[in-house]
Amino acid sequence: MHVQSREEEIGDGNKLHFQGGFSMSAVVAMNEEARRIEQFNDIVANIKPLMTVGKGKNQRVITGSAVVPLSLCFVDARYQGMRTHKHLNRLRNKWDERKLTPIILVWHLEEHRFAIVDGQGRFIIAGEKGIDRLNAIILMDAPEDPDERLKFEAEYFIGQDSEVENVKPLEKHLSRVIIGDNAAVSLDKLLNKYGIKFVATKGNREESVLGSYTDTYSIVKVHGEKCLDFIFSIIDNAGWNKETNGYATFVMRALREVWIAHPNDRKEIHRYLSKELRQIDPALFSAEAKAKYPKRDHRVSCVLYVEDLVCDGLGIEKKIYVENGKKVKISK
Repeated sequence: MHVQSREEEIGDGNKLHFQGGFSMSAVVAMNEEARRIEQFNDIVANIKPLMTVGKGKNQRVITGSAVVPLSLCFVDARYQGMRTHKHLNRLRNKWDERKLTPIILVWHLEEHRFAIVDGQGRFIIAGEKGIDRLNAIILMDAPEDPDERLKFEAEYFIGQDSEVENVKPLEKHLSRVIIGDNAAVSLDKLLNKYGIKFVATKGNREESVLGSYTDTYSIVKVHGEKCLDFIFSIIDNAGWNKETNGYATFVMRALREVWIAHPNDRKEIHRYLSKELRQIDPALFSAEAKAKYPKRDHRVSCVLYVEDLVCDGLGIEKKIYVENGKKVKISK
């Protein structure tokens, strides 16, 4: 069978001949991919065993070491997407190759590359410094199934707090969702339902941004999805979702406390506060709470103010009081 050839001119008019209609760029890309695969396979074949488990025929290697090119490494944004690397500048300024600990990798044999589960900062700065490879410890006991392997990597990522850079609760969110953490799954569902975002920076919040991820996660973990849905729904109905600091901690905690204090009146409270809070904004709410309880801690004054608003408006018994000046307590 005759294969048609194609000619391409280059530079000085000479011609390159390619069979099967391939362009020069396609051939170059194929050659580069072949070299990358060959490089990956060579590294895997020469990994030095570090840790083994079992004995005799049951012995297996679970970690190994190798020097790995950065071009074969990647960061999986599905569980590391919220990392902000506040300490990157410090790492950049204090960079010392002699003090570098190995990055931690998981091999993806079918993709011919390694996932970084610990070492994003070193990976980023090394590239900036012109370093093209790093010492690595490779976790060789990861599951072969891609979904199970993803959970394996996410769990390792969460547990790396004692390493180079602490992982903040907010940064763990995506990993917690992947491994099926009930509180994180519920929180993620409600964030999507109400169109709410969260950020790592401190200070005043723009519309539809959580005041505190840690506080919000704690609410759903301790009190359940219904409690957080109650809070988000009131804020949404009041129009505070479009206000600065609509999801501020002083708002969220106040609504949490009335939800806890009045289990038998939650429907009426939800209906009442949805209408009542719509008449003001978070800033005025905060100011009125401070004016009514000027000697109280700000967040405590907001809790007491909402309790007064609810109980006076609905004619129900007050259950919230303050102990030792700052600690909110609920009478039985």
